[in-house]
Amino acid sequence: MAGLAVDLASLGSRLLRLLLVVALAVLAIKVADMLLPRLFRGVPGVARRHLEDGRARTLTSLLRSAVRYTVGAIATMMVLDLLGLDTRSLLGGVAIVGLAVGFGAQNLVRDVITGFFIIYERQYDIGDYVKVAGVAGVVEELGLRVTKLRDWSGEVHVIPNGLIDRTTNLSRAGSRAMVEVSVAYEADLRQALSVMQAACDRAARELPSVVEGPRVLGVKELGASGVTITVWALTKPLEHWAVERELLLRLKEALEEAGIEIPYPRMVVLGPEARTRVGPEADGEAHRKGEQG
Repeated sequence: MAGLAVDLASLGSRLLRLLLVVALAVLAIKVADMLLPRLFRGVPGVARRHLEDGRARTLTSLLRSAVRYTVGAIATMMVLDLLGLDTRSLLGGVAIVGLAVGFGAQNLVRDVITGFFIIYERQYDIGDYVKVAGVAGVVEELGLRVTKLRDWSGEVHVIPNGLIDRTTNLSRAGSRAMVEVSVAYEADLRQALSVMQAACDRAARELPSVVEGPRVLGVKELGASGVTITVWALTKPLEHWAVERELLLRLKEALEEAGIEIPYPRMVVLGPEARTRVGPEADGEAHRKGEQG
């Protein structure tokens, strides 16, 4: 009975330590999740250099992952040790297995290395609008292995970092707004250009998203039904879509107010009773009538 009591006491002590290890691990993760955002955004009353919001969220996400992996690994080893397993020999076996698996995990290694350089070089942060691996969207999550993008349709794309060989970041510099407006051939082109530039000047004063321009570049193309004119502007990052829509509206209203027609496809239908001829036949008939006259 005495031996049984000792065993039960030892088992109870071991269970208590196991629960304490798990509780401390969970508490450490929760404390890290609570404190890490403050670490980069600054604590009230403490002088601290504030980082940009996107960079702060990126570093917070990475440190959260690092803390969870580290705390989880340490807690697991402590639990195994409390269960009576030889963690040293276990680590040696894991190292051998990891070496064997490493030869077949080249893609994983490439993902992690590429992710490290993406973060180190700050190619993009969480919240940036980027184009990578043939996909465009807003960066929702950035890790050492994968990048998660959400496109305009709401779909989330999980991209292994090893597949990213080219990055286009549209959130770091100004965006270009480019619109094309057509006017009829019958219109006075110089008047149309003047009216459009006046509308662009008003837009430059009234639209805070415009950094430079808008400017009428001139005639781009002589189309089938009209003359195409190009308008250019430089906007704040990711504001070019809204500026393009607003410019199209303003240019249409300005041209209509000036009486300048915007062309549209037309179809002329000739009935059987129509005497009008089109093309060489009409020219030949008119010539014969002229000779008879």
